Amino acid sequence: MSTRKAFSYQERLPQRTLDRLPEILKVNERSPEILIIIRMLSGSIKIEHKKSSKKINQEENYFSANFRNYGQTWDKKFPPLVGEDFTLGDLAKYIEENKLKNRKFYSNILSELSYYFYYQSKKIHSSAFIFLYRTLEHISYAFPLIYASKTDNFEKTFNSLKNLMNNDKNIGELGFLKNFVKTVYLEDPIYSSSLDFIIDHETDEEKSKTFNILKSLCTDAMIASSTSEPRSLSINYPEVGSFIITIRNRFFHYMNGGAKNIETTDIRDIDELFSIINKKSLYWISTIFLTVFSYSIIKSER
Repeated sequence: MSTRKAFSYQERLPQRTLDRLPEILKVNERSPEILIIIRMLSGSIKIEHKKSSKKINQEENYFSANFRNYGQTWDKKFPPLVGEDFTLGDLAKYIEENKLKNRKFYSNILSELSYYFYYQSKKIHSSAFIFLYRTLEHISYAFPLIYASKTDNFEKTFNSLKNLMNNDKNIGELGFLKNFVKTVYLEDPIYSSSLDFIIDHETDEEKSKTFNILKSLCTDAMIASSTSEPRSLSINYPEVGSFIITIRNRFFHYMNGGAKNIETTDIRDIDELFSIINKKSLYWISTIFLTVFSYSIIKSER
């Protein structure tokens, strides 16, 4: 089933903002997948699951750590995320010229994200995590390849890919992405930052139990110094992907042989647990998406 058969997408921006948008940047049934993804992740779209007729007003901005959307100023605040002098007209031009490229890839990403928001809206956070993880799998090879392909010549592209492989032919998709994140962000302040997974249960006892479950899954490299037990578990930015993968392996792909698993007998509510994980995890994925998207635009203008 294609995404367009399962979901439909409508505008949620106010008319005064729409009046300032070029037609290609407005959401309608013919909008290219890449635009819908941008509008979806920036919290400026309505989603409808056709079979259930459930409507989702997606207003959380996953390009911002505080998830605050741009409201009436989306047209002014989103373009500078791509580049300092990047304009709304530049964005419209890029979308128009690239709307038919990699459509199958972006259609798959759009489908996974649509189901993520659908299950998030139903508060079935464990199911939403599955589609978040599937999104991560889709981008794990594709984004590094897209990024590397925008280098100035084939020799640089080859060397970029060789560095990402880290001389390991068996590195796998997600290891490839991990090396990509470290390579791209090494000199960026975000590389030394961390993401706080806030545990906001009612009692300290409940907080401690959840904190200990999540911490037990982490390597020392994952845990940031800003961790505040039991209120928040901070994960170093380059290690967030590994954290997501570990959670998937220890719960959905039950590991034997002495590995520490997430036992359902230890959890009060599994969807409550994944509600802690999901939003910050998608924020991390969204920052990578924005980096690759921005780099592609900048290179295309040269």
